[in-house]
Amino acid sequence: MAYFHHFLNHTARGMYLSVCSHYTFPADLQAVLVPYDDPHANPFRTILPQMAVKNDNLLALLLAYSASHRARVLNQPEPTIRIACWVDDIFPALRRALADPERNFSDANLATAIMLASLEIISPRVFGYNIPWQRHLSLARELITVRPGGLRRMQLNFRDDQVSSFLWSWAAYLDVIGSLSGGGRAGGSSAWIFAYEYDDIIDGYDEIDCIMGFTTRCIYLLAKIADLASKCDAERIGENQCIRSDWGPSEAVVEQAEKLRADIYDSLGRPPAPCKHIHSKGDLEKWDRVGLTATNEAFHWAALVHLYRRVLGKPTSDETVQGAVQNIISCFNHVQPGGAAESCLLFPLFTAGCDATDKAQRALIDEKFLIAETHGMTQVHNAHRLMQLVWETGRPWETLVSTEFIG
Repeated sequence: MAYFHHFLNHTARGMYLSVCSHYTFPADLQAVLVPYDDPHANPFRTILPQMAVKNDNLLALLLAYSASHRARVLNQPEPTIRIACWVDDIFPALRRALADPERNFSDANLATAIMLASLEIISPRVFGYNIPWQRHLSLARELITVRPGGLRRMQLNFRDDQVSSFLWSWAAYLDVIGSLSGGGRAGGSSAWIFAYEYDDIIDGYDEIDCIMGFTTRCIYLLAKIADLASKCDAERIGENQCIRSDWGPSEAVVEQAEKLRADIYDSLGRPPAPCKHIHSKGDLEKWDRVGLTATNEAFHWAALVHLYRRVLGKPTSDETVQGAVQNIISCFNHVQPGGAAESCLLFPLFTAGCDATDKAQRALIDEKFLIAETHGMTQVHNAHRLMQLVWETGRPWETLVSTEFIG
């Protein structure tokens, strides 16, 4: 079918995937997640399709994802009736899984919950229900945390299992970037990911995760910043959605922030390496070291902007903020235009854009957003509009955000 084929050749390229040419998998999926598309190593081209052909609900969701993405790329109406038919059984199946007293959720259950969040991000209300991506993400988080053994099950290191490793990276990316997007205010926490940190510390802490586009060390740093930023936002943003002029971080928060700042600089100084997907099945010679190193650095500098602005309360004009913004923009010069790595730069692109004050910087960022919007991902358009609203009003984006996902 055309949709399965579309997923493998387009959606999964932006996400990572490849299977049977008789179906059309959502090529969109990859565009949301993957910075380097190796047909033999991209989990969205390999692992996810293999899971889907064994599970009707996951397959239906992949087809829905693909159909939605294909319609937007071709500037056509989304086939909402067809999508509704495909996904009709998904929610009852998840409810039945949740009712299992043993909490023995399958990997396909977890993948389905994670993909529901992904689809709601790239195509809001495609199911006909007004369920925000935060709710779907909360469900995925719950399934992972209450399942006996979580993603580790009986293994000593969850990274030893390709499916567990893939699901962790996918869920962790959405959860942490979602929290940094303001999703943490709706409740929930990314703290679950730290149950797996030791596994990464001893094996692959400085590998660039091919799903996320930055090192696993960085995702843990981003998670800590997201947690601090969420707590500080609750204090410094008043009921009228304006920044309280009398707010300042406590000594304890400043101490944590300074430790995080030092850790980010330490992480920046460590040479990144390809992840295990590339080592085991990919083409190492074609691995884009320059582009992915720049992508990794851009996320680190974006992390610092969030730390300076939302945790330490520094103004846009502060030299540390502007220095980090300039460094993000400098990273863009080392990323191939139109390449897979560029499609994963929404978070640093948005972060730099909101605090860019120079007209030339803003023009460059605006141009990159316009190019990114042609990939058919609704969250890119929404983030672009939110950034423009920041420019128009002069207000911080976190006082204007509603359901936008900035990654």
